[in-house]
Amino acid sequence: MRLPQLILRLWPILGPFPVPNDSVVPQPKALPVDPQVHSNLFTYAHLADIAYCISKTNHITEPFKCDLNCEKRFPNVTLVHQWYVDDTACGYVAVTDSNVFDYEEEASLPKRTVIVSLRGTRSIFDTYTDVKVDMVTYTNLMYNLPRCVDCRVHKGFYEAFAKTLNIVHNLLEDQIRGQDYELIFVGHSMGGSIALFLALYYLDLGYENISLVTFGQPLTGNQRFVNWADNALGSQFPASHNSFARKYLRVVHKDDVVATIPKSRNPLDSYYQFDNQIYLNCSAADATPSPEQVVDCLTGENPNCIRGDFQDGIDGILGGVNKNYYRSHNTYLRSIGLCGII
Repeated sequence: MRLPQLILRLWPILGPFPVPNDSVVPQPKALPVDPQVHSNLFTYAHLADIAYCISKTNHITEPFKCDLNCEKRFPNVTLVHQWYVDDTACGYVAVTDSNVFDYEEEASLPKRTVIVSLRGTRSIFDTYTDVKVDMVTYTNLMYNLPRCVDCRVHKGFYEAFAKTLNIVHNLLEDQIRGQDYELIFVGHSMGGSIALFLALYYLDLGYENISLVTFGQPLTGNQRFVNWADNALGSQFPASHNSFARKYLRVVHKDDVVATIPKSRNPLDSYYQFDNQIYLNCSAADATPSPEQVVDCLTGENPNCIRGDFQDGIDGILGGVNKNYYRSHNTYLRSIGLCGII
């Protein structure tokens, strides 16, 4: 999509971006992530990208074969189920009883890892400009999490979550029952928002061993929802390998405008930025950022992260004539979304 077309589509939903007053509020630093977390992100991104191999005309082949080198990179992973309902609800469930990050042929772990990967929509910008950008009330189960009071979320994402939950729920419970387990939810773009809702749902059911990793995830709800979700998923804790204190890594690429939208047309329903941000501080052409370029922003207001990329709002985007916003949204430790179309 060329820049003028993109701007015309995003104009109604970008809205004004408040500029932080750096002279009044001390600004937080962005800290490099743990080297093992940096390494793991490449695996998570690959698992998320594989979901794009599912479409009306393409699919993953058992046991786990696809056009993205699935069988060679993940010889220990077995496909459980894949689905394509429409362009807003598709993905796969897969399992392994060995290390998904570092495969060893003879090694077997005492725990089962269940992977749920959600695909983004091919028509990503259309998704954020249609009527479903409006918010609806979010209601959680309240089994193991406190009530999310006055929480509002993106209507379209919430509807896609409901479709997805109906597909995966029995599958996941069958795979986890009687097992020492880890549930991994991954998703790119809109798939990241669906993955977020799923992770919160299963956490509320009492499943504690959850890892949620999203790439280019758009804004999903109002301030009350964002604060509640950040708290429930441990966003205040450092990102660490083999720890479930922080269950959520929201990976955001420099200049990825999708991570800052949508903006509600209703002034009483404002979308809010998550504090949870793992920021890829590199160019859109760089699919292999160094550990120093992958930083934990600590707060959604950090001007050294995505907040600073678009603090001039629509003027900043119009001025970015040399920036490839589409590429920024689809380069997350690899070129994402090409399976099935090349």
